Amino acid sequence: MYQRHFTTSVLTGFLAMLLTAQAVPADEKDDAEALLKNKGLRRVGTYFSLPEETKIGKLIRATTPMKKQIRDAQRQVAMYEKAVQNKQALTIAYLQKRRELRMQLQRASSATAHNRIASMMNELADRIVLMQESDKEEKTLKEALSAVNEKSEAYIEQLFQARQLYDQLKEKYGDLAADPQVGKAVEAYSEAAGKTCKLGPTASFLGNGRRLKKMEDTVLSESIDLRRGGGGLWYVPVTFHGKYTHTMAIDTGASLISLPWKMASSIGLLPNDKSPTLRISLADGRVIEAKEMFAEKVRVGKFTVEKVRCAVMPKEFSKAAPLLGQSFLRKFTYKIDSANSKLVMSKVEADGSGSSSKRPRRK
Repeated sequence: MYQRHFTTSVLTGFLAMLLTAQAVPADEKDDAEALLKNKGLRRVGTYFSLPEETKIGKLIRATTPMKKQIRDAQRQVAMYEKAVQNKQALTIAYLQKRRELRMQLQRASSATAHNRIASMMNELADRIVLMQESDKEEKTLKEALSAVNEKSEAYIEQLFQARQLYDQLKEKYGDLAADPQVGKAVEAYSEAAGKTCKLGPTASFLGNGRRLKKMEDTVLSESIDLRRGGGGLWYVPVTFHGKYTHTMAIDTGASLISLPWKMASSIGLLPNDKSPTLRISLADGRVIEAKEMFAEKVRVGKFTVEKVRCAVMPKEFSKAAPLLGQSFLRKFTYKIDSANSKLVMSKVEADGSGSSSKRPRRK
C-alpha cells in the first residue's frame, strides 16, 4: 500500500513539473510571435517573413503572358514591315521598267510597236498610282507598331513596380535584421518551439529577385535630352556610322529618315544615278522625288540600328530640316516627355537574347 501511494505521488509530481515546464516556453513562444507580428512579420514554415513577399511573385508571374504578347506583336511588325518593303520594291521596279519602256518608245520602229509600248507604259502607270494611293500596308504596320509600344510599356511598368516593391522589402528586411528585439524574439521562439526559425527574406523571395534581374536584363531604357526647335519640333543628336553627329528633328509621322542633300553628302550617303527614286509627300501636300540610301549605323543615345533606310532630298531642298523618322524609331518603344524635354526610349528583347543590362527606371 505504501509503495503504491509513493509511486502515485511521484507520478503526480512529475506530471505537474512537466506541465509547468511546458507552460513557460509556451508563454515565451506566444510573446515572441506577438512581438514579431507587431513588427509586420508572419511565420511561414521556419521563416518569419513580410506578407508583401507574395505580391512580388504575383507581379512576376503576370509578366509571362505579357512577354508572349510582346513577342507575338513583334512578329506581326516584322511581317508587315516585309509587306511594306515588298510594296516599295515593286513600285521601284515598275518605275524603272517604265523608264526602260520610255526609251524603247523613242526607238519604236512601227506604229504597232509604238502603241504596244505605250499601252504597257499606261498599265504600269496605273499600277504605280494605285500602289502609291493605297496605304493599307502602311496603316497595318502603324497599328502593329502601336501594339508593340503599348504592350512593351505595360511590361516595363510591371517590372518597374516589381523592382520598386522588391527593393522596399529588401531594405525593410535590413532594418528588421538590425533590430535587436527582432533577433531576440526569433531566437526565443526557436528555443521554445524546439526548432530553428529564421528572419526572412525567404528562399522564394530571393529566387524571385533573381528572376526579376534576369527579366530586367532584357530591357534597355534611357531618357535622352531634347531641344525645342521651330515649328514645335523636338531635336535630338543623331550619330551616323559612329562618327558623324547631327541634330535632327523627331518626326513620328515620317516613314523614313529624311536627309538634306548636303548633310547626306557629308556623312557619305551621296546618291548617284543608279540610286532608287522615292516619292515623298511633304507637309504642304506636294509630292517630290528623293533618292533612297541606307545608313550602315544610326545611333540615338545608346540605341543603334543597322542598315537604316533613308530618303535623300533633292538639292533644291537644301533648307529642309533633317528628320528622324520611323525607319529608326519603329525599332523601339518611345515617347516624348515634353514637361522634362526628354525622349524616353526603351527596347524589350522578347526572346530573352538581349545583351544589354539596364534596369527600367523612371527618370
